[in-house]
Amino acid sequence: MPAYTMPGLMTGQNTNDIVKKLVELERRPIRRWETENEYAKAQMQIWGEVKNLTTNLQTKTRALVSFTAPFATKSVSSSEEGVITGEASRAAKSGNRALEITEMASKHQLSGVAIDTDIRLPEGSFTIYSGKSKETVIFPGGGLPELTQAIKNMAGGLAETSLIKIDKDSSILTVTSVKTGKKNELQFSDPNGILKLAGLVGENKAGLENTNQLLSLDLLNSKVWEQAKFKKSETETEKLLQTEEGISIKPDTAFAVPIVVTEIKERAFVEIEIVGEAPAVMELGIGFEKEGSVRNKFLPISKTESKYIFPAGDYASEKNLTTIILSNAATTPVLIKSVTLVTPPAPGTAEPVKVLQEGKDLKIKIDGVEITRETNDAIADVLEGISFNVHKVTEKPVTLKIHVDHAKGSALIKEWVDAYNELMKFSKEVISVEKNARISDKKESDDSKAADISKDFWDNKSKSGILAGENSIQRLIASLKTTANSYYPAPKDNGFKVLTDIGISTGAVGSNWEKIQDGLLQIDQERLVSVLSENPDGVRDLFASDPNNDAKMEEGVGIRLLEILRPYNQYASGIVTSKVKLLEESVAGNNKKIKEHESHLISFEAKLKQRFLYMEQGVGKNKSVGNYLQNNMFRGNGGE
Repeated sequence: MPAYTMPGLMTGQNTNDIVKKLVELERRPIRRWETENEYAKAQMQIWGEVKNLTTNLQTKTRALVSFTAPFATKSVSSSEEGVITGEASRAAKSGNRALEITEMASKHQLSGVAIDTDIRLPEGSFTIYSGKSKETVIFPGGGLPELTQAIKNMAGGLAETSLIKIDKDSSILTVTSVKTGKKNELQFSDPNGILKLAGLVGENKAGLENTNQLLSLDLLNSKVWEQAKFKKSETETEKLLQTEEGISIKPDTAFAVPIVVTEIKERAFVEIEIVGEAPAVMELGIGFEKEGSVRNKFLPISKTESKYIFPAGDYASEKNLTTIILSNAATTPVLIKSVTLVTPPAPGTAEPVKVLQEGKDLKIKIDGVEITRETNDAIADVLEGISFNVHKVTEKPVTLKIHVDHAKGSALIKEWVDAYNELMKFSKEVISVEKNARISDKKESDDSKAADISKDFWDNKSKSGILAGENSIQRLIASLKTTANSYYPAPKDNGFKVLTDIGISTGAVGSNWEKIQDGLLQIDQERLVSVLSENPDGVRDLFASDPNNDAKMEEGVGIRLLEILRPYNQYASGIVTSKVKLLEESVAGNNKKIKEHESHLISFEAKLKQRFLYMEQGVGKNKSVGNYLQNNMFRGNGGE
């Protein structure tokens, strides 16, 4: 376009510059919408952080109010370091117990004799026994390395094997039980002589027969068993009856019948033989002595041909059998021919050549009572609520200490306080108001419509929180403060009613008032450790308690706090979600306006250029006419 100048109004200005200035003036709404979008996006980020912080506090609070919160976790240690370690549950009683470790549980270790390293062993099979388990190894034949590998592959859960080379011609095979304890000692059956040729066991012997002991039942001293279930047991005419064929058990009755005390060997079982018809399944049981008290085991047993087999050795090995429990839930009498305690022989038929170490049980004394266990680890059935590991024998009695482990509870509370303070501090910052800040979209000294609104807007906005005046955040702050400073009912007399009782406050007595007003929580660590050690249940009840005993936590700091936080971070209709959705809609609306206005500016600019072109053409034409008239008038005057 030619660069003409316009006389008068725009003398000396380029037409293109004029068009650009007019277009920029027309662009002003876009700058406003873009600034609004920047503001909306900044708000969305703030709301996103509010959701993150409320969710974090919610998570930490749930950890405090859960049934598994570790306030009352107890730890186990010994007065002599390294003797015992373990953990105790809430059920364990705190205190000290006399402890003595006289013998550690050990593995059964065997060694063969030296044999030719290049020996070739025949194919066949052999069986390895350990405790109640057994594994049969199918050996395809080969040398000692192949035998070692076959045991690892097929019986690795019972035995560990290794091959030791003595010299260039001789090797020794060693085998160690995987499990510790006397009952888990290794035994072998070697019908094909493979292990004998490998130098591990001696001659394989023929298996022995079962030992059968006929039990005599004392019917006169029998006692009713589970009368609520077997209702006719108390009726005199329905008692156990001894006949020539056996013992008759009437329908809907059950009895515990004494016998002469008899030791139950490993793998032993009670065989109950019947005469005539009987149910496919009957509930039968035994009574036995264990650690000074009488225990019972009563369970359904399936019939095999004419017998019921009760696996007594699985439940009471090495214990004394005192009672046989008989029941009949059928509609017709059951006739028992005999009750026999059957003890199978040891499964091994080939004795090891050399025992390096016998399998031993752990032997411990607690308060003078001697106890044996098969293992040194995870012993959870000696003291209620306690699981411990034994690491070494003691030369003299030591003290077993069971005490509250406050570290876990203290760490949990510290994480909760940190999450609370982060949310409180952030919330106060984003709604803070600077009294002298003036949120304006133009500079005070510039009334021009072309003024840039963004810089001054954000300069002023930085003097106040970006969510200044947001009621929902103000309510959140107020609710947090109220929750942290409220009283709560203590379900027990020695319970705690306020957070200050356990060392959590907004500041110690005499602290700066402004800091106290900030509402940030502080922890008196010494006080917190003290209450967690002395009354951990009271601390837990302060955060969550069940005043109605309906198995539902309804009171406490944590419960109240969860109710406050729930509306803020609900996924579908939460406060944060709704705010972000509105802001996204606003941004989308502004983007639509910007796009439409940009289309308008294109046509607006084109129209301006066209109009100025016409104006310039008109000015040029007028100038030509003026020159023409001036020249003609000059000539006419000269001619006169």
